[in-house]
Amino acid sequence: MNIVLNKSINNKIKKIFLTLNTKINETSKVDIILSPEFYWVRVFELPVKNINQAKSIIPTLFEDIIVESNKLSYYVVKLEEKKYLCFAYINQKIFESIKNSGINLSLVNNIYFAQNECKEFKQFYIHNKSFLYTEDGILVKVPNEVLINKFDLEKVLNNIKLSSHKINIKFYNNSLDKKYINIILFCLFLIFSLNISKYFLYSNDISKIDRNIENIKKNSNLPASMIQINSIINENSKILQKELKNREVLYYILSNEKFNIKDVLLDNDILNVSFTDTNKNEVEKYISSKYKIESIYIKENILNVRIQL
Repeated sequence: MNIVLNKSINNKIKKIFLTLNTKINETSKVDIILSPEFYWVRVFELPVKNINQAKSIIPTLFEDIIVESNKLSYYVVKLEEKKYLCFAYINQKIFESIKNSGINLSLVNNIYFAQNECKEFKQFYIHNKSFLYTEDGILVKVPNEVLINKFDLEKVLNNIKLSSHKINIKFYNNSLDKKYINIILFCLFLIFSLNISKYFLYSNDISKIDRNIENIKKNSNLPASMIQINSIINENSKILQKELKNREVLYYILSNEKFNIKDVLLDNDILNVSFTDTNKNEVEKYISSKYKIESIYIKENILNVRIQL
């Protein structure tokens, strides 16, 4: 088990060379250089013009030599015209090793391949593991006895000037395989389809209701806008309230059997009531207890009362 203990110097981001059994004790940001244990790398001559075109081809080139080809991610570096340095790696494997190293994932700044970052050192060892570049320029892990020059990379690790070839590792546990992902997607599709169907059904019902409302308006000669309809409703409500008030006054007066009513006439907001053979004081007292009397007088033995509604 290898333990990497780095302390911040001048607040620079520290560099970690990660192997399968590296342990990291660090509380500041780090850049991680991946040992060849985490990836496959090949140089291919491809009849394409750019990296994007190369990425569409390389999966078929790696699937013959890697068993877990369905889990691979890829990275491509263009070396020269039609010549590409191609990497294949398993995101989950790198994620698990970084997590198991003991470092907080939030402290990982960038991740690089050792293939691109250690070129100035033809052979070296670090964490009791040995590496060297082959004649084809590919960095490989070798037995410790193979190294001629026992150069310790740890001594100069933080002086390495990193390239622009960093990779994006998904820092989550990809525990769902394609089968379960497809099932989830299918369920989501069903839910989406069901909601769309309901939407069209509701839209159809709403359209029917709107058509029925328009037919009712047309058959009843109602105005087209709701503002006009509401105005009519309010106006009729006022009329209804007034009629109810008039009916209440009439009921109040007519319900008194002591009075002999000759005539009743409504003139706007004034109710004219004529009495015969009725005591003026009793009428005045009875009506004024609830309503305002505009005038009360006797003419030709007829008691006339004007009541404010």
